[in-house]
Amino acid sequence: MKCFVRRVLIVMAAIVGIVLAQVAPASATTAKNLENNLATLWTAVLETPSPQNPFGSGGAAFACINIGEDTLAPFAGGPQLSCTVTPDTKIFVVGYSWECSSFTGDHTSNTGDDFVYGTNAGQLRQCARNNDLQEAPTVTVRDMSVTVTEVETSPLNIVLPADNVFAEPAGKEGKSVAHGWVALLNPLPVGEHQIVVEDPVHGTTVTTIVVTSGP
Repeated sequence: MKCFVRRVLIVMAAIVGIVLAQVAPASATTAKNLENNLATLWTAVLETPSPQNPFGSGGAAFACINIGEDTLAPFAGGPQLSCTVTPDTKIFVVGYSWECSSFTGDHTSNTGDDFVYGTNAGQLRQCARNNDLQEAPTVTVRDMSVTVTEVETSPLNIVLPADNVFAEPAGKEGKSVAHGWVALLNPLPVGEHQIVVEDPVHGTTVTTIVVTSGP
């Protein structure tokens, strides 16, 4: 009996270890990698026309954003969002993030004030820090806690498309700096997995990642 119990415990420990490895942040991820992912994400958002933009008229239908290198970022999809991925897809989790740009159409803070965010890197950086969460949000995947990292991008060079989210002229150039609380998850096993984010601003948001076995 003791031998049997010991074997069961060993098997259970192995299973738990596998599950934890599948939802844990990618071990090789550094703060610089996370910063680059956040920069790629915000650049994609700001340079995407409003009809295909989760912050524009496209809405949640375009909130599952491919940021390259087999990585998908669920972003700005509202309190409930679902993204379908393949088994080799990493998930870039944005617990919360704020960007400030030099575009005059980018004038709303999280307090509802109307003001210009800034024109130089220092002003934009301070704006992003001030408007982002001051403490890390709570993130869980499959009911297991995931640690998020606080990162900040270098100044991004943005060229606006036609019909952009700022209602600015096409081709207008500007700068943006983003701050965020993020994590990069290893590919998840086939099935459905819920990413739950809790923060004092949005409350609880739930993203369902559906990992398919097909191509």
